[in-house]
Amino acid sequence: MRSRPFIANLDMYRKVPVDLLEGTKRGSILSTIAVATMTILFILETKAFFSSQLKTNLALDSNEDSQIRVNFNITMMDLKCDYATIDVVSVLGTQQNVTQHVQKYPIDQSGVRRSYQSRNLKQHDVQLFDATVEETIEELHADGEDAVSLDERTFNIALEENEYVFVDFFANWCSHCRDLAPTWETLAEVMYQAAENRVEDQPDAHKYSDEDYNEALKVELPVLVGKVDCVDHHDFCLDQAIRAYPTLKFFVDGEEKGVYNGHRTVVEFTHFIAEMEKEHKGHKHADLKTEEIKEIATDRTVQTKEHEDYARALSATRHQHQPSWAEEQHPGCQISGFLLVDRAPGNFHIQAQSRGHDLAAHMTNVSH
Repeated sequence: MRSRPFIANLDMYRKVPVDLLEGTKRGSILSTIAVATMTILFILETKAFFSSQLKTNLALDSNEDSQIRVNFNITMMDLKCDYATIDVVSVLGTQQNVTQHVQKYPIDQSGVRRSYQSRNLKQHDVQLFDATVEETIEELHADGEDAVSLDERTFNIALEENEYVFVDFFANWCSHCRDLAPTWETLAEVMYQAAENRVEDQPDAHKYSDEDYNEALKVELPVLVGKVDCVDHHDFCLDQAIRAYPTLKFFVDGEEKGVYNGHRTVVEFTHFIAEMEKEHKGHKHADLKTEEIKEIATDRTVQTKEHEDYARALSATRHQHQPSWAEEQHPGCQISGFLLVDRAPGNFHIQAQSRGHDLAAHMTNVSH
C-alpha cells in the first residue's frame, strides 16, 4: 500500500464523517440549554442597551469656604441700565445692594450689545429740588405760569420755533414731580428775566409796542422751559418713551440731545444749559445767550455763603457732557458678573428702581 505524503498528515481540520456521529440524550439537553441561555442573554442585553436609569448620589460638601460664587448673565430686553439694580436677599430678610463684580451693557432692539456703560454702582444721591427756592408753586403762579404747558400739538410747534427747549415730563401723582415744580417754575422765570434784560439793552427798546416787546422776548428767550403732564397726555408720553417721572429732556433744533440726570437745582440747570449751548455753537461763539442766565440764577437762588461758594466753584468747573444718546435705540440692558454669597438660603433680585424717579408701572418691563 502506498503511504500518504507528509503534508497530508499535517491537516489540522480533520473531519469525522457524519455517518460515524451518534447523538446522545445528554448532548441534546445541553445544546437546548445553551441555545436558550444565549437567547435570554441577547434579549436582556438588548433591553438594557435601549433603556436608561436615573441614579442619585448624595454627598456632603467638604468645602469649608464661608461663601460660594454665583455666576450670572441676564439680558433685560426693555429696561434701561440706569434703572436696573441688583440686590441680594438673605434667609433672614436682610437686603444688600451689590455693586462689585457686576457690569452693565446697553443693548439695542435686536438684543445686540453695543458698548460698556458702567458697573452696578449705587445710584448717586441727587438733589431732588432746589431748597433755596422758598416760594410755593401757588405763589410762583400768582403772576402767571412761565413754564409753558405743552401737549402733542404745541410741543411740535415749540420745537420748530425755539432753538433750545427744556421739557419736564411729569405726573401729578409723582412726589418727586411735585417737589421739583417750584424749582422748574423758577428756572422758567430766570429764562424770561434773561430775555427781558437783553431786550431792554437794545437801543430801540423804548419804542416797542406791547406786541413788539413780546415778540422780542420770544426771540431773545435763551431756552423755552416747558412741561408735559403725562396723566393728561398719556399717549404722547408713550410716544416719547417716558418710563420714569420726572424725565427732563433737552432739545436742540428739534432733536433730543439727552436726558438730564444731575442735581435738580436752578444753578445746576443753568450750567447744564450753558454747556449744551457751547457744545452746539462752540466755545468761541461770540453770542451765547445762556451765559447771563448763570448769574441771574445765582442771584435768584443763592442765600448763604456756602451756596455762593458752591455756585462759584461750579462756574469754574468745566463740564463735559457725553455725546447724544438715542435711548429709543438702546432700550435694554445686559447684566453680567458674579456674586459672592453666604452659604445660606437666599436669592438675588434685579429690580427696576431709581432714587430720583417714580417709575411708570405701565412702561416698566422687567422680562428677561
